[in-house]
Amino acid sequence: MNISYRNGKGKRVEVDVTRHAVLQFQDRFKKLYGSHITALGAQERICNIFPNTDRVYNLKLVERQRAKKYKEATLYFRDSDFTFIVADGFLLSVEISRRGERWRN
Repeated sequence: MNISYRNGKGKRVEVDVTRHAVLQFQDRFKKLYGSHITALGAQERICNIFPNTDRVYNLKLVERQRAKKYKEATLYFRDSDFTFIVADGFLLSVEISRRGERWRN
C-alpha cells in the first residue's frame, strides 16, 4: 500500500506504509474513538486521511528531540486527530495529535 505527498519542488513522493504504522494507527484509533478497526480498515483510513494532512514545518522542542529517535530527515504530517511520521519514503509511525488527548500516545 502506497500513499504520497508533494515535496517542496512539487514532485510527488511515494511513501510505503509499514506494518508498525498500521498497528500504531489501530491502537491510536481505539484510544481516540473507543472502537476497534482491522488492519485492512486501518490501511484504508490511512489512505483516506493522509492526503488531507498538512506538513509540519515549525517543530516543537519535543518533536525535534523525537526526530533524533528516527532520522534527521524525518517529516511530520498532521491533521486534527493524527500525526504521521515519515522518513526515507516510509510511514514509520502514527501518533495522536488531538489537543488534550496527546498523553494517550
